[in-house]
Amino acid sequence: MSWRRCLQERMRRALPARLEVASLLDGEAPGWPSPLMALPGAQGAPGLVRFGLAPVTCEAIAAQGLRFLEQARQARGRLPLPQWCGEYRPWREGAQALREIGIRGLPGDWPVHAPVYASASLDRSRWLLVLPTRGQLWYGWMDGP
Repeated sequence: MSWRRCLQERMRRALPARLEVASLLDGEAPGWPSPLMALPGAQGAPGLVRFGLAPVTCEAIAAQGLRFLEQARQARGRLPLPQWCGEYRPWREGAQALREIGIRGLPGDWPVHAPVYASASLDRSRWLLVLPTRGQLWYGWMDGP
């Protein structure tokens, strides 16, 4: 099994089952040399993995927004971390979502009315950021993944 596949499978365990992903994205995106650094006020995180959301998940989020995400608060599996129960805080939308995970805003080229959603683990050591118009889910952590 390739290292990308191993990483994707391990990280998927930390994601809520309701958030289906289709791919593991590279750490860099056009115009965004470092995805996390592209976000104003983002605190450095030791880890960041970006996924491409499955089309069915993007469609559900576009249609239902927070109603869909309300049921995406428990990780699908366990990671070998003694303190983490796999539970996430309630999802937030817009600027409140970004503050939830320590980000003060989006890049200047981001459409003003584009939706953004975020949730953090109960201990705030992990976070999820959903960018539905870009079809992306970001998973970040402050200690071991």
